[in-house]
Amino acid sequence: MKFLLLIPIFLFSFNIKEQYLTQNYKDVCLYGVKHFTEVKKDENLLSLIGLSCVKSDYFIYLPPIINYLKHTKEARDNSIYFSILFVEKKLLYGYIMDNTDISYYKLPLINHPLSIVFNNIVNKNFIKENGIIIIKYKNIIYKVYRDNENKLFIDEYTNNQLIARHWYR
Repeated sequence: MKFLLLIPIFLFSFNIKEQYLTQNYKDVCLYGVKHFTEVKKDENLLSLIGLSCVKSDYFIYLPPIINYLKHTKEARDNSIYFSILFVEKKLLYGYIMDNTDISYYKLPLINHPLSIVFNNIVNKNFIKENGIIIIKYKNIIYKVYRDNENKLFIDEYTNNQLIARHWYR
């Protein structure tokens, strides 16, 4: 009987809001995915989970979140935000892996490296050197490339120093 009482305490011992505020984005995202059925009716928590998945580059977990954000204007706005980033990731992946023409896709520019890279490639604002796409946007240089395992990488540089690396499948 005591074992059954420990399960609810364990399930709710993880505070999504607190973990989000302390920038534990990967943990929030993975917790949200693991406990999706428990949080899917709370659009505020789903939004925090979705934002955490975006901030930790786990775009693969966005589709179910997108589908459940529908009851309030704020939730629908977040759903649109996640949808745009998810579609940009898929299109950019096709461009890098298969040279798919993405020039006719016009999506809003979002303040996220993936969206910045996508929009600059669509608008042909880049140079290509040795298979690496180089984009200069504001004070950041983005280098976009793939590896032998079909991962798409976006590296961000400021003053010739790597400040962030993102990768997607």
